[in-house]
Amino acid sequence: MTAVEHDWRRTHAVIVAVERYNGGDELNLDGPVHDAIGMRTWLTGRGVPPENIQLLASPMERNRAALEAAHPGYRPAERADVRKVFREGLREIDGDWLWIYWAGHGVQAPGGRWSLLYPETSNTDLLGLDADSLVDLMRTEHLPWDGMDRVTVIIDACRQALPTGTHELVDDPDLLTKSAQIRPERPVYWMRACQAGAVAKERQGAGRFTSVLLRQLHAAGTGGTALDLGRVWEGVRGEFDRLRAEEDIDQYPTVFVSDWSGNENKYSWPPPLDEEQRQTRQRLVLETASHLEARPGRAAGVAARLCEEFTTAPPAAVPPTADDLVDWALAHPHGLVTLLAVLAEQAPGRPIRPASYEACHVLQSQWLTSGEYRTLVTLLGRLDARGRYGVAETARELFTAADVPSTEPVALADSLEALLPTPHRLPQLLRVVEHFAALDGGAVAGELRDWSLACARRLGLEPALRDRRAEAQEHAARVRVAAADRRIQIRLHAPSGPGQRRAYEVWSRSGEEVGALAKVDSPASLEEIQARIDALLAAHGRVSETLVEFFVPSTDLELGVHRWPLDASRPQERALGTDFPVVLRCVELRQSQRRHLWERRWKQVATATTGDLQWLPAEVTGFKQVRAAIERQETAPGAVVAAPRAAREAVFTACLFDGLPVLVWDSDAEPALTDEKLKELLGITEPSEPQLESLPRRLRKLRLESDGNESHPGRHLALLWDDPHRPLPGQLDLSAP
Repeated sequence: MTAVEHDWRRTHAVIVAVERYNGGDELNLDGPVHDAIGMRTWLTGRGVPPENIQLLASPMERNRAALEAAHPGYRPAERADVRKVFREGLREIDGDWLWIYWAGHGVQAPGGRWSLLYPETSNTDLLGLDADSLVDLMRTEHLPWDGMDRVTVIIDACRQALPTGTHELVDDPDLLTKSAQIRPERPVYWMRACQAGAVAKERQGAGRFTSVLLRQLHAAGTGGTALDLGRVWEGVRGEFDRLRAEEDIDQYPTVFVSDWSGNENKYSWPPPLDEEQRQTRQRLVLETASHLEARPGRAAGVAARLCEEFTTAPPAAVPPTADDLVDWALAHPHGLVTLLAVLAEQAPGRPIRPASYEACHVLQSQWLTSGEYRTLVTLLGRLDARGRYGVAETARELFTAADVPSTEPVALADSLEALLPTPHRLPQLLRVVEHFAALDGGAVAGELRDWSLACARRLGLEPALRDRRAEAQEHAARVRVAAADRRIQIRLHAPSGPGQRRAYEVWSRSGEEVGALAKVDSPASLEEIQARIDALLAAHGRVSETLVEFFVPSTDLELGVHRWPLDASRPQERALGTDFPVVLRCVELRQSQRRHLWERRWKQVATATTGDLQWLPAEVTGFKQVRAAIERQETAPGAVVAAPRAAREAVFTACLFDGLPVLVWDSDAEPALTDEKLKELLGITEPSEPQLESLPRRLRKLRLESDGNESHPGRHLALLWDDPHRPLPGQLDLSAP
C-alpha cells in the first residue's frame, strides 16, 4: 500500500481498552490501558486533534490515574457505552480517516465467531462484541456516506478456542448492526494480533503486538502527511519473525486488506515456509490425498468433521483438495495432528504412517489434537494451584531438562506438550500425567488418566501406557511410604560442664534413606542448639508433616523441647511443637533380652485407639508398683502417666524397662489436669476414639491451640513415641555432612 497524502486534522479515532472484568482478579488484564494511551499518543503526535479521539476504558485501579492524566474525558467501556459510540456516535463524525483500536480479552464464541469481551463478563457468562461485525459496521449507514474514505481497525486480543466446558459459557457475541453494507467499496485495513484460534501474548504489561506496531508506526515518521501502512505491516511481520527466532513464540499477527486503491482483498498468513518445511508439507499433502482417494466423498466428510474442531470456515472448494485441507490445518494450532487423527478416524483400516506424525513436529511442534489440547487445559484448570504445581514438579523430577516456567493452565499445557515424544515411544507428557495422577488420587487425577489413555490409544501405544501406569503406581506407593515416614531425628547428649552445655547430632530420614545434617562435638548451649535446629527444620522439614524426634537420656524426658522457639525475636515467633509434631525417645533402658516386649507392644499401635492406653494413676509411683500395674495389661501399647514430677523418673524407668513405647504426661511441675480433662484432651471421651497413630499430630494441634495461652490445658502435654524399627543411624552415619 503506497503512502497516502492526508490532513491528519480530519482523522478521528475510537479507542477501547478493557482491563477490569466482573469475573474477578483472575479475569483482569493489566496492560490494555497503557496500550491505549500509547496509541492515543501516536495519533496526537501525527496531528490528530485530541477532541477527535473517543476513548472508552474499564481500567484497573492501578492504571486509573495514568488514564485520567492522558485522557481526562474517557468514557466507560461497558456494553451500553460501546454500542452507543459505534451505533450512534460515528454518524456525527466529519472526517476522512477513522482509526479503531480495541485491546482486551478475546475468545472464540460458538460458531467460530470472535468475541471481544465486555467488562460485564463474569466467570459463568462471557459476553462480548462480535469482532467481524465491527468491521462490517464500517460499510453501513452508521458512518456518513460521503465521509471516511478509509478505515483502519486494530484489534489486540486473543482469538483462542476455550476448553470444553468453558466454551459453552460464551454468549453469542453482540452484532453491532444488521444493516446492509451500502458502502462495500470503503477501504478497510484490518490488523489483528494473532491468527484464528491463537493467543495474543503480553510482555511487561503491554500487548506484544501493540508494542511492535507502535514502534513501526513511530519509525514511519512523527509528522507530515505520508503513511505507508503496507511498509508498517511489513515491519511488524519482520519484527515478529525475529521474535519467533529469538524467543520461540508462536504468535502470528494477520492482516485483511481492502486497500485505498481498490485492490483485491488479501489475507496474510504466517511467513513462507522454508525449503525443509515445504517438502514436509508436500509429504503431508500426499498422505492426505492417499486417504481421500480411497473412497469418494471422504474429503467432504473430513472437512465436516474438522468444522467441529477448527474455528474458521472450511475451504471454499467443495469437496476440498488435499492441499486445501493441509493449508486449513496449518492455519490452526494443533491443526495438522487433528487432520491426521480425523483421516484415521474416517478410515479405521488405514493407519497413519509414523513419518506423517513426525512431519507435524517439523511444521507445528505439536502432537496433541485440538480436542485433546482443549481437554487437557480444562482439566489443568480444574486443579487448584497446588495441584498444578504438583504437575509441574512431576515434570521436572521425571525430566530434569523440562522447562515449566508457569502453572497457569494454558502455559502449563504448552510446556508439557513441548516435552516432545521420541518417535514410536510414549510421549513424555503422558508419563508426567500418569505419575502425577498416581500420586494425587483425586477426581481430576482420574479424569487425567482417562485422557492419557485415550491419547495413547490414538497413537497406538496403549500397551506402553499401561506399562508406564504400573510403573507410576509402584513409584507412588514408594513415595507415600517415604512421605508418611519423613522425620528429623535429633540426639541430645547428657549435659556437661557449666551452663548445661550439650553435644548433639541431627539426621533427616525418609523411609530407609538417612542423611546426616549436623554433628556438633563441642558442647553448645540450649539457645545455640535451638537456633541451629530452627535453621535445619526450615531447610529440611515440612510444617505439620515432618515428625521431629528428640533422642534424650531418661533424665531429660522433662526437657520440654516442644516449647523451644522458632524464628525467635521475630514477629512470627512460635513454638517448635506448634509447627511440627514433636516427640521424645529414650532407648537407654531398653535391655536386649526384653526387646521383644517393646516390639510386641509397638505392633499394637497400628490398630489401637487412644482409649487403649493404660492409665497409671497419680498414686502409682514406685518402680515395683508401676511394673506390677504394667504386667496386668501385657498388650497395652502405652500408658498415660498421671504421677507428679517428683515420682516420674521412677515411673519412666519402669515403663521403659518393661517395653512401653508410648507414654503421655503433663510435664508441668505439679500436673493440674484432672483425669477427666486429660481423657478429654486425648479424645478418650469422644464417641469415636482417635486412632493412636494420630497422637503426635493431635498433640501438635493442641499445642497450636495453646500457643500464647499459658493456661491452656494442652500446653504442657509431652509424648514419648518410641518406634523400635526407626532407631538412630549406626555409628558409620555419624560423620558430619
